[in-house]
Amino acid sequence: MALAREALAARTETANGWLQGTPPGRTVRRIIDGLVGIELFDRSMTLAAKIFTSVLPVMIAVSTVSEWNVTARSLEDQFGFDPSVLSSAVGTVDPTTPTFAAFGVFGLLMVAVSGTSFARALARIYAKIWNVPSISLRDAWRWLVVLFAVALSASAIAAANELTNLRYFGLTLALVAELAIWWAVWTLCPYLLTMGTLKGRVLWASGALTSAGLTTIHAGGRLVLPRITETAQHQFGAIGLVFTAISWLFVMSVVIVAAAVITKAVALDETYIGRYLRGPVNGSEQSTESLPENDGAHHE
Repeated sequence: MALAREALAARTETANGWLQGTPPGRTVRRIIDGLVGIELFDRSMTLAAKIFTSVLPVMIAVSTVSEWNVTARSLEDQFGFDPSVLSSAVGTVDPTTPTFAAFGVFGLLMVAVSGTSFARALARIYAKIWNVPSISLRDAWRWLVVLFAVALSASAIAAANELTNLRYFGLTLALVAELAIWWAVWTLCPYLLTMGTLKGRVLWASGALTSAGLTTIHAGGRLVLPRITETAQHQFGAIGLVFTAISWLFVMSVVIVAAAVITKAVALDETYIGRYLRGPVNGSEQSTESLPENDGAHHE
């Protein structure tokens, strides 16, 4: 069933208290039901672990064959520690050695292939939220594009933070750049992982909401994470840094998952906002062309 048909069903629900008796109430109810149905915290923890074990290695691998300090700055800016401290415990790597060169050629490919587990996990989340088919191996390239888009976005944001060194408008420009980067990435990711089924205004709205949430979380992290990281490192050493990183990635994953759920709930709204997000088709109130079909089963 298309989202437009789900919206029609929402209007015909029997009123039962405020959460069912008014359009805003039904939207709130759909958000709550959606967050419960997607198992928000379980899915977010899985996604956070995949980011740590899949996306972060890709960031490091790309930096190894290009410019390490970009990724290092992104971690140092957010968590308040120099990543080179961790590598000092196992020794440094000489980029002129054959081992390093071999890693540059084969390691990046291996890391990328294994790192698609993050994109696959994200695709399963979107499949359940938007009721779209799962991606087949024929379209596996979508996983790689999503993986590298997310990995490179962190480095791009680290580079954009250099704008804060500009006088007067530097901080504003850095904030706008970060919003734009996240918006582009989190508009592209659901588009690819839903096989192009999710389109138009719903797609842009999901990207904008995700971008706003991640930018807010990132800004808050700059204030609280350095102190938390310092305490964790002092008490538990390197493992404390790992726990802190995964915990913060969990918070970011909650934003990613919740943004998609909220966008769908609002798109089902029978008021102007919902109709605008769904978009008209041939003068019709609802759009079915740009919205996913429901095959009657959840995709895990």
